[in-house]
Amino acid sequence: MKRFLLIIVLIGAVFGWGNAFAVTMPTNACPTTFTCAFDAAEVRPLSDATPGAPGVFVGYLSFNGSGVPTLDSLGILNGNVQTLLTAVGTCTAGTTSALGILDFTGNGGPKFLFVSDNTGAELRVMLVADAGPVTPSAVNLGTCTQQ
Repeated sequence: MKRFLLIIVLIGAVFGWGNAFAVTMPTNACPTTFTCAFDAAEVRPLSDATPGAPGVFVGYLSFNGSGVPTLDSLGILNGNVQTLLTAVGTCTAGTTSALGILDFTGNGGPKFLFVSDNTGAELRVMLVADAGPVTPSAVNLGTCTQQ
């Protein structure tokens, strides 16, 4: 009887443990009537033309009432101030299996994946394409806090 109980407990533990990995992500809607200030930083990889060069970016990301995003961004790459970028993009809401997408590549800007925090007051973004759209050679993560 003890052996039977032990087997039942072990089977339950295995199934319970397996279900912990079946959790889905929350969906991320495209914000509407939302403006946030963002900052991001990167270090260029060793394979880059300027390995180890720092990059810092600041700006605003705003969404109109229809959820259309506008990016105003200024950066410093390897000590050189970049030109102010203003680009209108598209927003694709996230699903339970995919992150949301902010795409400014059609207007000379970057492409980001994003998630929002549970209060909806902050976005976390990850650069996945530079203007072009070219896959970036550096990982760039940023935070955008609602204003």
